[in-house]
Amino acid sequence: MEKQNGIPILLKQVTDIRDGLRKETVALETEGFCYIKENAVYLQFAEQQELGKINTVVKITDREVVVMRSGAVRMRHVFRKTEETTGQYYTPFGQWTMKTKTDNIEFRYNEKRKQGHLFLSYQLEMQNEQAGRHAMTIMFKEA
Repeated sequence: MEKQNGIPILLKQVTDIRDGLRKETVALETEGFCYIKENAVYLQFAEQQELGKINTVVKITDREVVVMRSGAVRMRHVFRKTEETTGQYYTPFGQWTMKTKTDNIEFRYNEKRKQGHLFLSYQLEMQNEQAGRHAMTIMFKEA
């Protein structure tokens, strides 16, 4: 994937985390690129966190969503509706096994308007400990 083939986008990602009585919302607004290749849509963006820069690629197909992160945090995780999947999560502080049970995946893309919406909800387990229910929404449009 070359940048000149990508559509520059404005992207907003909102993640709601519910763990018992605790509720947390994490939001990110950034610029990135959208690529359409065969039967997949790829979203590429970066975020700056306390640990450093994290590059993220989200691959969306009819069957699954794959989130790939590199930089200060590394991970590759596959989400499939109604399935339990396992992956690894790496930080400078250590490596954790993450397991998700994906409840829902919804994706819409309007080719004419060059904008899209991805919704993903799942139950997360880190190192065999329940880490709550997560709902992630990514909205993007041509910059």
